Amino acid sequence: MTTIGDDLPRRGEVWWVRVVKRRPVVVVQTDKVREPRVRSFLVVPLTSRLHLEGLPGNVRLSRADTRLPKASVANLYDLQKVLRSDFLRRLSSLPASRLAVVADSLRLVLDL
Repeated sequence: MTTIGDDLPRRGEVWWVRVVKRRPVVVVQTDKVREPRVRSFLVVPLTSRLHLEGLPGNVRLSRADTRLPKASVANLYDLQKVLRSDFLRRLSSLPASRLAVVADSLRLVLDL
């Protein structure tokens, strides 16, 4: 899938991306800079290693939140930049309440 126009990732969306290997992420970059000239997006990887939930700031997400086959943890300590061309498939959008928790956790981890 090519990400152009309305296909560009939006804040709070869960996507499959290609970074070394295929993995799910949640987009955390603001939509204020969402335009075709932007070549990369800031994301937080999702992992099925649920023990990482214990780290301050990490957020557990349910299958219903992400539409992934398993519960997952948003690993905020692994904030990454992903090129637009490496976004493979949109899965879902986090509910506003869960995105708010991820945003609060990002502020905690980055001391914003």
